[in-house]
This record gives sequence, C-alpha cells and structure tokens, in this order.
Amino acid sequence: MSLTTDPKNPKLGHGVDKEPVPQNEVYLVLSEEERTKGFVRPVRTSYVHVGKKIDLEGGKVKKLSKNKLKEFEKWGYYAYVKFPKDRSPLVGKYLTKEEYEHIGKYIGGCGALTTMNITIAETYARNPKFYGATYCISCQKHLPVEEFEWNDGSNQIVGS
Repeated sequence: MSLTTDPKNPKLGHGVDKEPVPQNEVYLVLSEEERTKGFVRPVRTSYVHVGKKIDLEGGKVKKLSKNKLKEFEKWGYYAYVKFPKDRSPLVGKYLTKEEYEHIGKYIGGCGALTTMNITIAETYARNPKFYGATYCISCQKHLPVEEFEWNDGSNQIVGS
C-alpha cells in the first residue's frame, strides 16, 4: 500500500465495497504541509467496526399495515420512519424488520479492530470529514465511516 496527495491518481479506490476486496493499492492523504497546520481531533490509529446505527433521525416510526407489508415484502421493509416537517416534510425512510428491532442500536458490525497508517490517522485528525469510507480488516471491505468507532474509549464515530 502506498499514499498519495494527488486526488487524480488512477490507482486510488473510491467509495464503499459490496463484496470483500483487498486494501487499495494507493490511499489519498492530506499533504504534510496541511497536516502540520494542526489537528482538530486527536491522532488515533485504530477503530472498531460497530456497524450501522439505526437512528430515527428525529422522526416517528410506524409498522407497515398488512397491505403495505405485502406490497413492500420484495424489499424486506417492515416499518416506515416519517421525518419531522422541519427536516423534510415529504420524506422518510423504510426499515427492515431487523432494523426496526434494533432502533437505537448498532447492527452489522463484526467487532474487529483495524489499525491504520500514521499519515492516514493524521489526515483524519486534521480533517475528520476527509474520508467517507474506511477499511475493515475482518470484513475486507471499505464501509461508511459511520459504521466505525475510534478505539479510545470515547465511543466517537470515525469521521465525526
């Protein structure tokens, strides 16, 4: 694995993986000059895959009626969250039964600890929103940063 500050490097990977893959050949990082300007978060070199938190995002959840369950069964939907009017008056999101049963909890995390290169760790510390996905060494996938917590006892989500 190597590092680059060039966002146009053709060897860079992008986004989330659906299937297991090896780590990318090259990862993008902030320049040394940018990293030496100081960090807005602690430099942390490891994180744990806790999974996706099922959050109502301020909305109200309602189980689907029998008719709606039949209509939406091909997607596995079980309930619907209607977002508050101030957030989005016309939109909400559907939940599967597993998601419904885990509201306020995490699902899908493998619990593995992944350790990263210090330059990548410093990039996170300088700009926590720099990456949208990070690698799980056990799942062998790049997954949304929201599925990981820093391994420092803070319970802080990676990228927050």
